[in-house]
Amino acid sequence: MQKKQFLLKIFFVFLSIILIAPTYIFGKVEGSIPPQNQFSKEQLDQMLAPIALYPDSLLAQMLMAATYPLEVVAADRWVKGNPALKGDALDAALKDKDWDVSVKSLTHFPQVLAMMDDQIEWTTRVGDAFLAQRMMLWIRFRNCESGRKLLGISSQPKSRRW
Repeated sequence: MQKKQFLLKIFFVFLSIILIAPTYIFGKVEGSIPPQNQFSKEQLDQMLAPIALYPDSLLAQMLMAATYPLEVVAADRWVKGNPALKGDALDAALKDKDWDVSVKSLTHFPQVLAMMDDQIEWTTRVGDAFLAQRMMLWIRFRNCESGRKLLGISSQPKSRRW
């Protein structure tokens, strides 16, 4: 009987600790982005308009690279400092860099990399939107594709999957 009461007391103490303790102690992480950090459909459309007609493969690399804005800046400066590097020589030189693969891939497109560096605030916002609202970006790009069809611009050969 005494053992039963002792176990009951331990149970109630444990239960009260669980109910009183802050949720972050148990590893609970909020699954959604607070509404004030999300972009509206109109803001996404305005952000994505400059790159809506890019090929899917380049667009995917740009979106991923936008999540590393400091690396984009460093890569653009490095590419501008090494204009003679092209093709395999460029790939060999990039092996020493610890940049994300998406940023390294953009070094083969110096104009795109320069645009992302010159408009670093835009790049950062696109990266934030990509991290927080990946599905909404997909929907907005689908809307751009529908607009292209209405204008008679050929659609991309591969579908976008994020």
